Amino acid sequence: MPDLDDPTATFKVFDGDADGYITREEFVRAMNSRGEEVTAAELDSIFKVSDEHDGDVDGRISFAEFLVAWNK
Repeated sequence: MPDLDDPTATFKVFDGDADGYITREEFVRAMNSRGEEVTAAELDSIFKVSDEHDGDVDGRISFAEFLVAWNK
């Protein structure tokens, strides 16, 4: 089990296909595996903030975007 206090390890858990980005589907899958549910509204908010941070509006969370959220 990875150390979920380490942002790099946590990102790798969420990035199921190891392509360097977390998609909505990967995010939901990772949260569900931790026994946590995520609503559509929560997902919309999380991914909107991510897209606003870097301006790419690609609907994915990069490691850089993940670190910004991690450090809040």
